[in-house]
Amino acid sequence: MKNRILKIIKILTISTFIVCLLIIISTFVVFISNPVLRFMLVMNEIVPAWGVSSQEVVLPLENNKKTKMTIYQPVFAKPDAYYFCVHGLTPQGYTHPSMVKLAKALALATRRKVLVPYLFGSETDRDIIDATKEIKSMYLAAQKLYPGKYNGFGACIAATMLVAALKDIPASLYPHKIFMYGPFLNGEMLMHFYNTSGMDVDFIVKLANAIRHPKLTQEEKNLVGKAIAATKPGVTDKALMKQILGQALYTKIDSMKIENPEFKQINEMTLFDKIKPLPHCKYYILHSRQDNIIPYSMGMSMHKYLLQLGLKSTFIATGAFQHTQKERSLNTLKAEFNEIYAFFDDLFKE
Repeated sequence: MKNRILKIIKILTISTFIVCLLIIISTFVVFISNPVLRFMLVMNEIVPAWGVSSQEVVLPLENNKKTKMTIYQPVFAKPDAYYFCVHGLTPQGYTHPSMVKLAKALALATRRKVLVPYLFGSETDRDIIDATKEIKSMYLAAQKLYPGKYNGFGACIAATMLVAALKDIPASLYPHKIFMYGPFLNGEMLMHFYNTSGMDVDFIVKLANAIRHPKLTQEEKNLVGKAIAATKPGVTDKALMKQILGQALYTKIDSMKIENPEFKQINEMTLFDKIKPLPHCKYYILHSRQDNIIPYSMGMSMHKYLLQLGLKSTFIATGAFQHTQKERSLNTLKAEFNEIYAFFDDLFKE
């Protein structure tokens, strides 16, 4: 009797182990075969970007210039298939943790190599129009060095800059798809919104405004530069900013009208070349509903404008991907799963 009981327990133990093993294998197979799940799990830091390696290279540009670039490569990468990514205008630049995480997630999800060049001076007082021209130069240089099929990604202000930068490149080199996170359509409308809406914008916006503002002395701008360099991912630490700037300068910057003439030059009239056919590209716009840097209405305006032109565009406003977010957003992701899944499922289709 005792032996029979032990035999039954042994059989049940083996059966339970086999069932658990099958569940683990099935989960792994689903993860491997589904690009959207791979992307979401990495973005929410549930799993690491297994098998994605990174390599630092030098990207030669025109006029004997060059810049640094990170290439993220998944295991079994597709041949000659790339994502060209433009990072946000932050002190961390192409090494910003959110940019690194997204690049790895894109590489794992799409099995494309992801190219993230450094846009020099984008985090200080570089001219926006000049920086936009350099995005074009970097894209063409990447295409020359790594020819193949390209998709594009741009974050925040750089998303709009990416579209503007590509307006007069050859049609054969234009990306097949462009993924934009938190873009704007019209710089003048954005400035007006900052100054009249009463929205509590993140202090990094006011620092970016101050770095080129004519009412600040060079000494004050130097302090602003130090404050920008000290910002970290997430909501800007106002206490730290006061410590660096001093209360008087902090208050002065906080109360200044946001005015950037260069931003006013970026609008719907500058996104596409008027004398060239519109590109055969599909645009995907994701915008946080709680974005306190660029409001999601600006992304919606971009989407509507693209549709008016007869271009293909998909838009989603979500709470799952915050602009200044450091924490995971699993609860929101669960609530919006179907909509988010459909967005990325279409984006990742070849």
